[in-house]
Amino acid sequence: MKKFLVFLVLVGWSFSGMTQGRDSLIFERKTVVKFLPVNIFAESYSFEIERMINARNAFTLGFGIPTNQSIIGKYGMDASSDLKEAKVGTMHIRAAYRHYTGKSGLPKGFYIEPFLKYQHINGTGKAQFTVDQENITYTADLTAKLNTLNLGFQMGVQFLIAKRVTLDFYFLGLEGGMLNGNVNAKVVPSDNVPDMRNEIEKSINDLPSFLSSKLKVTSTSDAVNVKASSIPYPWLRSGISIGVAF
Repeated sequence: MKKFLVFLVLVGWSFSGMTQGRDSLIFERKTVVKFLPVNIFAESYSFEIERMINARNAFTLGFGIPTNQSIIGKYGMDASSDLKEAKVGTMHIRAAYRHYTGKSGLPKGFYIEPFLKYQHINGTGKAQFTVDQENITYTADLTAKLNTLNLGFQMGVQFLIAKRVTLDFYFLGLEGGMLNGNVNAKVVPSDNVPDMRNEIEKSINDLPSFLSSKLKVTSTSDAVNVKASSIPYPWLRSGISIGVAF
């Protein structure tokens, strides 16, 4: 009987040690700080912080810092177009709930993740136009301030490498939201404001009605403004992030 009791004590002690070791392992890797390189193409330096709230669920907070870099020479734009200068920066805040389907208790494996995202796009630029009939050239100083509020859902797989480094592949991401904001063009010389407004209105009229009906054009003595109100749009989301778990 004494030997049996000693055996039970040893087994219990060993099991307790294994459990404490596993709990310690989980505790040590509850938080992941990530960098999202794909968002550089959206003129933003983006980071995320993921925090495990229990063995299979986590909360993620993401944010983007605008770069305000020139987009001339990118995305098919070059100096031969009417747009001569253009700088864009994107700021965002994204809050997400992540559910891992596995039972590891660590921030790894296949997951599903609904999220809410706010995004602000700020841009400045200079455009140059020519009135062919009168052979007159004028310029427009452009400023844009656009905001979106999106709901989305994505799936992905996160790998935990060497116990500390994470690779997060997110795919099959869908999001939709509403866009609001203003694009303002200050025209020099101001005599060409009517020409500028006419060109903008022609371009808007060529758009599908569900877009053109959400855009309103107004003008002052020296500028033309386009206001966007609750324009719906879908978006696809996919990419990769690299992080450090601790």
